[in-house]
Amino acid sequence: MTSTNNTIIESLAVTLFEIGAIRFGKFKLHSGVTSNIYLDLRVLASFPQALRTVTAAYRTILDQLQFDLLAATPLAGLPLGTALCLDMDKPLIYPRKTAKSYGTGKGIEGVWNVGQTAVVIDDLVTSGDSILQTIVTLKVAGLQVHEAVVLVDREQGGVANIAEQGYKLHCVATLSRLLHILEEKELVSAKQVAKALKSLQPDD
Repeated sequence: MTSTNNTIIESLAVTLFEIGAIRFGKFKLHSGVTSNIYLDLRVLASFPQALRTVTAAYRTILDQLQFDLLAATPLAGLPLGTALCLDMDKPLIYPRKTAKSYGTGKGIEGVWNVGQTAVVIDDLVTSGDSILQTIVTLKVAGLQVHEAVVLVDREQGGVANIAEQGYKLHCVATLSRLLHILEEKELVSAKQVAKALKSLQPDD
């Protein structure tokens, strides 16, 4: 990890905390699991400067990858994909949650050619299910997909699940790293961090 990346990730941790994207409490996740910490990265769309910080963080990974298209997951990845599309001057496509029952009946919005390579963009990974669903949709449409990039890994098995299916998931930062940065900067307590990290572990 370079010092530049360290600086970007420190800025990312503070930014997410300041805009309320990192919340402590008791939350039920989409997977049904209860957690003492919640990441609400969808609020980024309401904070342009924070979105710029996040875009720079994604680029530390994306600038090293080879691809033709950005492919955002619905719906969490779409604001992020749009910001990256404008910043990188790369075309963006995105699968619909359900294919249109009218007009063209498209299952994917945007323009692409069969055989092009897409990299999937999502906000975070827990189990990896939403990313895998997006990959399936893209491949059915004739696109090549080998990699995905997320901002935060909740460290709950998503990276391994995606690897088992033959894909590479790149994560800008792990949740534990972000929390330890906030603790070092005295924005959260050691007790809050310990409680949050404990809730990420599966029950015995």
